[in-house]
Amino acid sequence: MKQLTIAERLNRIEDKIINDPFFGNRALSSGNGGYIFDYDPEDELVVRKFIKDFSSRQDLGFKIHVFDLYEIMIDYLDKQIGLDNVFEVERECKDSDEGLDYLKRAVVDVIQSDSTNDIFINYIKDYIKDNANEGDVIFLTGVGKCHPFVKSHKIINNYDSKLNGVKTVLFYPGVYSGDELRLFGTITSDNYYRSMTLIEREE
Repeated sequence: MKQLTIAERLNRIEDKIINDPFFGNRALSSGNGGYIFDYDPEDELVVRKFIKDFSSRQDLGFKIHVFDLYEIMIDYLDKQIGLDNVFEVERECKDSDEGLDYLKRAVVDVIQSDSTNDIFINYIKDYIKDNANEGDVIFLTGVGKCHPFVKSHKIINNYDSKLNGVKTVLFYPGVYSGDELRLFGTITSDNYYRSMTLIEREE
């Protein structure tokens, strides 16, 4: 098996999107959770540049939208409680581990990422619906910036029911094995994933 470089993997994304049935609106079995492109955290800047350049191209024949989950989270917090209140809690908590734990609990409580009612997941769905058309290709970024407030496995496991109608690729700074997510290569999430790997690391 040959280990592919990050450049080799990124260069294969265009062909994958053009030729894969998932992106061509041809039938797939229900329950598919989109794609994940996992990469080593040290390649973050390379991946960001690719996303910026690729999504700005006009010759692809399809529309790509880039949505940063961190920016969506900030937008949600601002509408729910106001960013000034979040920043005030952050200032009060910044000098102690206990305070930072309190900040995390406070934000998690607002976005309810530990609950089963999926309020924030629904907000992501509505955000995408308002800013993209059905059939568009969506690149989701910002997973690392959302840690530890938003759990990526909750988003992935709700692709089919909550993000139906768009073609989604989640760019993940870590390792995705098909049944395990490890953010930054070290932090393991809960399992039960329905997403496919966009470009394998080896061939």
